[in-house]
Amino acid sequence: MQVLVTRPRGQQQALMDALRHAGHEPLHSPALHIEPLPLSDATRRVLMDLDLFHAVFFASSNAARLALSAMADLWPQWPVGVHWLAVGKATAAEISRWHLQPTVPNGGFNSEAVLSLPCLQQLAEKKVLLCRGESGRELLAQTLAERGAEVVTLPFYRRLPSADFHCPESCDWVMVTSVESWQAISEKIPAGAGIVAAGERVAAHIRVQHTGPMRVAVSAHDEDMLAALTSA
Repeated sequence: MQVLVTRPRGQQQALMDALRHAGHEPLHSPALHIEPLPLSDATRRVLMDLDLFHAVFFASSNAARLALSAMADLWPQWPVGVHWLAVGKATAAEISRWHLQPTVPNGGFNSEAVLSLPCLQQLAEKKVLLCRGESGRELLAQTLAERGAEVVTLPFYRRLPSADFHCPESCDWVMVTSVESWQAISEKIPAGAGIVAAGERVAAHIRVQHTGPMRVAVSAHDEDMLAALTSA
């Protein structure tokens, strides 16, 4: 089967290799382009006070890569006592690459799962830094504030629709890993193509516009997307 991977450029290879190993014909056309944002003076000031934060959360591997690069320029030695939080395995791997110990949920790999982490339960008079893209869900920030935290959100990149996205008519399945990805490509997907959606939240948005076959993965992780494709 032809399977289209829509991850951003540079983040597709492991999934394509897994698909090929499973006997599929993988294609790649990124739904979104990741554009780093310039580091503002206000952002630098926040990062210079990194040691004042109880926890730092990275919403994606892109957020971790860009934010930690900026932090490393200001901190020759990492501050102690900070919880470094990852939304999933790829993000945790990026944190580890900077010689930090990541904390990651055991399952779910979304905002709800992150909110269940023990270090985010008692937050009165504690500061939490959220490193993310220019847009995203507000559930995490709102819930942490309700728990008493002082929440600071810093954007490190923006996601832009890829102008050259293409899904061939011959494509059997399209892998969609976020709501924003779907919004960027929804009008370019053949009506009969099947969709592998990364979780029920993404699937719910897709069902509004697409009536073709649907399989829902447990998460956006490569192994879960592949398992959903081969589940039937």
